[in-house]
Amino acid sequence: MAKICEICGQRPARYVCKECGSSVCEQCFIPERWLCINCYRNLPREIVTFPKETTFSLPFKLFLAGFVLVFIGTLILMLASLFGAFPQGGGFIWIFPLPPIAFGTAQDKTFLIPLLMTTLLVLTFLLLFFLFTRRIERRAS
Repeated sequence: MAKICEICGQRPARYVCKECGSSVCEQCFIPERWLCINCYRNLPREIVTFPKETTFSLPFKLFLAGFVLVFIGTLILMLASLFGAFPQGGGFIWIFPLPPIAFGTAQDKTFLIPLLMTTLLVLTFLLLFFLFTRRIERRAS
């Protein structure tokens, strides 16, 4: 004869709680912990806290500052080659973060390049901002 669940008293017991040894049915059992619902309710709950502010080490700060300086220097070099290096025209290749795109100027169409460059820079910073804020939201939830 099948045992009846010791918690609800309605269904046949199929499991035995590893904590208290009660025979329980499928509805009154937590298979992930191998506990009955009464023992599962009595488990101490872990409280997860997140630090309010994040601190970075000095080597990481120096690496980040070097990366930003190299990036700004690359942008200045691109703009210098575009506007001053060649009197008949200039150009550059945009590599990061999009696929490589070549830009160039001639004497009559120089107004399009600053417009495209500004558009690409704005889109790049918006993309980085969006990715950074999504990471923060995932950590907070």
